[in-house]
Amino acid sequence: MPILTDRKGRGTGDDGSNGRQTMSITFFLSVDRKADAAPAVITARQLAAFRAFARERGQLLEDEDDDPLVSCSFEARVCPWSLASICAIFDHDVGVISVVEEAQFRGLNVRFWRDDATRTITMHVATTPDGASEINLANGNAYRVLDALRLADDNRGSIPITELRDTLGQPYVRRDLGHLNDGRYLERFDSLAAQVATSDEIRMVWG
Repeated sequence: MPILTDRKGRGTGDDGSNGRQTMSITFFLSVDRKADAAPAVITARQLAAFRAFARERGQLLEDEDDDPLVSCSFEARVCPWSLASICAIFDHDVGVISVVEEAQFRGLNVRFWRDDATRTITMHVATTPDGASEINLANGNAYRVLDALRLADDNRGSIPITELRDTLGQPYVRRDLGHLNDGRYLERFDSLAAQVATSDEIRMVWG
């Protein structure tokens, strides 16, 4: 699974269409509790070094987008590596240490963000659990999945991951979801529900 994930591109669904033709809904995992650590300000040089660090380990976005406006805004896993090895990239900045330490302790990603107005790049504790996958479906397919899961036919919502696991345990749900896309949707939602627990309550969110 790629270390780096970009949550900005929500316009392409599983049918290969682009956002100008078909809207899509993404199913992903998130925690409710906000971060205690304040965002840390970093430099473009430090961020580039982090991306190189991830690329050397085979963990970077498939497109390896080097557009500075894109490459400055993404989520990244930090749990696979030691606190010292990551913070060395950022010159052992105290703010970065606090962000990475909390993310690793809580089993979460970090998020990098570039403020276009100030041109400042910051690192935050993300709400995404470490290693969590996401499922992006074209609207029509997403509504069929929601119907199979007996969830509200709405393009936005959330449920606790424990409820998702209970729902996927129901034989009629597995039957109906298994009929969609040759059973591949069932496999993907089983994988989503198998996310390792963290100290925070995890929810499946769609929107």
